[in-house]
Order: sequence, then structure tokens, then C-alpha cells
Amino acid sequence: MTLTVRTCTRLQCAVALVVFLVGAPSAFGQTPPAAPEPPPRLEASAQFTFLDTRGNASTQSLGTGGDFTWRPDPWTYNGKVIFAQSETEDALTARSVAALFRAARALNPRLAAYGQYDFLRDVFAGVDARHVIEGGLSYLAVDKRPHRLRLDAGLGYLNEQRPDDSLSSATLSLAASYQLTVSTSKFTYEPRYLLPLAQTDTWKFDQDVAFTVALNSILSLKIAHTLRYSNEPPPGFETTDRIMTISLVARVRRPRQ
Repeated sequence: MTLTVRTCTRLQCAVALVVFLVGAPSAFGQTPPAAPEPPPRLEASAQFTFLDTRGNASTQSLGTGGDFTWRPDPWTYNGKVIFAQSETEDALTARSVAALFRAARALNPRLAAYGQYDFLRDVFAGVDARHVIEGGLSYLAVDKRPHRLRLDAGLGYLNEQRPDDSLSSATLSLAASYQLTVSTSKFTYEPRYLLPLAQTDTWKFDQDVAFTVALNSILSLKIAHTLRYSNEPPPGFETTDRIMTISLVARVRRPRQ
């Protein structure tokens, strides 16, 4: 699923992320205040995507994954796994596996310390295996329905295995997680900028955008778009990969007692 798109410079992507992080709190702060509902203690979901096209062209796409959030105060644990694969004329053209685990401990109602590990395998993008371990601070900048915005800053370590070489470096990361909830619909946007300090030209920018509409208390329809940008990919690979999915999601929740 590698597409040729207009690329951005490191400065342009960094500026865009900084503008979002700085401007969003003031813009969303104008929303009339509303008391936020306490989130459920446990949330878990599973999703499935399948597309089969026959005729003049034969294409099959498969996507599956799951996530969970557990909130035993003052801790919050998150985990997710996403798998995507595409075949054209019975030839494998894309396959990726992404996983993340995060543990955060609240220091006060808005500030938390976190540690996380994320993994990516995408051979068609020149990533045999990417491991990132990091820790940092997370700040809840906006928590007034329908808006919720969290800002992260962290330091960590990256090890990336590529076809002909490898990259190991300490890292600096900036990230955000924005959520807009209106009735039974939810929009989320999660950008992340990762800078390897040993080789700054190999910086990376990822973003996940999703729109979810509840069909009933368990099932939802989800449209999601993932973009992964690597400023200096291995020779022969493009800088940008995109994955677009439409999935059926089953979700369960356990409220706080």
C-alpha cells in the first residue's frame, strides 16, 4: 500500500504539529464547559475488514486488530494490535503489523507519567522490525465535552532493522491525541513526530485518523486512515505509506463500580 504523494520537509511537519499542539487548547477552550463523564474502568474492541474484487482485476484486502484500555486508578493501561494485508492478482503487495503497549500513572488530574513500547513490521516499506521504547509526560490540555486533547513529550530508544542496515538511536518524540464525540459518533486524530537524535535526517511522522459511528450498543462502523512518513527510507523505498480501512468493530465496556 505504498503510494506516491507530495512529501513534506522536516520543518514543515514539525511546524504543523507545533501549531496544532499550541493552537488547539485555545480554540477548544472556547467550548461551553461541561462536566466530563468518568470513563469506564475497562474497554476492549475487535475489528475486521475484508475486501474482495473480481472481474477485470483481482484484489483482496484483509485487516484485523484489537485494543483494550484498563483504568485501575491511578494507572491506565492501553494496548492495541493492527494487521493489514493486500493481494493483487494473487501476488502479495502489502503486509504490515503494528502493536503498542502503554502504561500511564496519573500525577494529578491533568498530568501523568507514561512508559510505552511500540512495534512495527512492514517489509514492503523497508522495515523488517522497528522497536521503540520511551517514557515521558502526558498532559490533558482539554477535557470539556465534546472535545478531549492529550499532549505527550518523551525520550526513548529506537532500534530499526532494515533490508541492508539497521538504525539504533536515542529519540525525542512529540505526540497528541484528539477526540471529538458527538452523540453516537466519534472522531479521533493522533499525530506523532519521532526524531532519532543520532541521525536526525531519519526523522519520522505518523498519523492516525478515524471516524466511528455506533450501530448499536456493541457494533460500530469505523473508517480509518493511517499515514507513515519516513524522511530517509532505505534505498529503493518511498517515503510515504498509507492504509485506508472500513471496518466493523465490536466493543465491550465495563463501567466503574
